Amino acid sequence: MEDLKKLSGLNVKLLENYKLQIGEDLAGGEFSSRKLADLKDVLRSAVDMSNNRDLYYMYRDVRKPDDEAMIRENNLRYDMTVILPGTIGDEYIKTLGHYHPDKKGENISYPEVYEVISGRAFYLLQKPKRTDNGFDFSVIEEAYLVEVKAGEKAIMPPDFGHITINMDNEPLVMSNWVCDEFQSDYSEIKNYQGGCYYLIKDNNGYRAEKNNKYFSVPELKITTPKELNMFALKFGEPMYNSGINEISKLSYLANPEQFRAELSPDKIFN
Repeated sequence: MEDLKKLSGLNVKLLENYKLQIGEDLAGGEFSSRKLADLKDVLRSAVDMSNNRDLYYMYRDVRKPDDEAMIRENNLRYDMTVILPGTIGDEYIKTLGHYHPDKKGENISYPEVYEVISGRAFYLLQKPKRTDNGFDFSVIEEAYLVEVKAGEKAIMPPDFGHITINMDNEPLVMSNWVCDEFQSDYSEIKNYQGGCYYLIKDNNGYRAEKNNKYFSVPELKITTPKELNMFALKFGEPMYNSGINEISKLSYLANPEQFRAELSPDKIFN
């Protein structure tokens, strides 16, 4: 059992079966899981599905009861996720991946912010071409692989789809703040059999292989996140605590149109 309170700011423990124990002093934490069969449409190659094992666990809307009114007033939600270590065929275990819709009446989609509580995350970000009729998801204009270590935070900027990969031999525990006014879209990642790159295990750790289901894929930029005090993202300080203490700094999650320049990749990544 690993006590995660120091980095999460919440009474949460990681059990030996990789599930979270949510403290009785907390509310929410609705549990769901993704199994191997759930990811069959986004894998590089077919794998044996007979062992329909767990790949990751999600705990939605975790909160301290005293903070609920403030969180709701700001249209926010705080979730936690555990991604198991290992591989699926020759790929590292990953999430399904998704896009966010545009904010109603605005030509910009909702961002999201992640914090690594334990382990190390690699976030694959891909920006499709925006057209007069929406997006051409077959044409990826920008692609990043963002390495985030325990205690660090990374924003998933507007218009970028994102996939989380665990390339370590230990579970990855992470949290996120996101606007609670929309539903994520998983369909476009499935339509192209995964993200624009696959992260393949090899003797050097990993190699990134382009997904030829896309019409156009740029070179992958490897980067790390910046510490962003303007968004209450302080490395080593629990994101839940900083978000609650300075909740006005999370307004970019529900109002991205007010932060177009500040949320560009060159401003949030190194």
